[in-house]
Amino acid sequence: MIGPELVGAYLHGSAVLGGFDPRRSDLDIVAVSRRALSDEDLRNLADRLGAGSYPANGLEFTLLTADEASQPQMPAPRFQLHRTTAGWDRHAKVVDGRTREGDPDLVLHLFVARDHGRALVGPPARDVFGEVPRSAVIAAMKNELAWASAHAPREYLVLTACRAWFFHALDRVASKVEAGRWAAGRYERPDVIEAALVRQTGAGAPDIADAESERLVTYVERVLA
Repeated sequence: MIGPELVGAYLHGSAVLGGFDPRRSDLDIVAVSRRALSDEDLRNLADRLGAGSYPANGLEFTLLTADEASQPQMPAPRFQLHRTTAGWDRHAKVVDGRTREGDPDLVLHLFVARDHGRALVGPPARDVFGEVPRSAVIAAMKNELAWASAHAPREYLVLTACRAWFFHALDRVASKVEAGRWAAGRYERPDVIEAALVRQTGAGAPDIADAESERLVTYVERVLA
């Protein structure tokens, strides 16, 4: 698999940002190898990861080479392997990144890994991951908002908008919960954000009206522009 070629493995996402919920959150790990994977390496690694047992919503794992990590390609960083295990909202998946142009979702993952990543093994994250431009983070957040408007539950959309607003104001990526609490104190209609925060924890709450969530998204899009 990787063995001595492993540079490091880093915990990122909600587990380091402070919003981890053992009922809903993914275990996000990004690892770095000194060399690209062979076909056999990729199959073996995907199988080993899929056979593991993971807490919460399961594993979301990405492997990059050292060059891909230190000089991330924008707007879609390249990678070697993406492996997820089955969770409450998804099926297990293996993606061979060697055959793709890259993945724009990695922009935010690498930004968080560099600034907040916790080394499970290896040197500090800032010694491994290259800087991600602020403009790339803003663009990635706009794309995530557009996707969420079309596909995601309303609480996800509302808190994603809050997260983009938080980053624009403070140049820091926060958990959805932290960003929601911050935004609720600044938005003229905090009820929609407060309802999203309650639903994010899995507790019962009134449905979030499409009109109110889209109003917040429009407001945040204007801020980002």
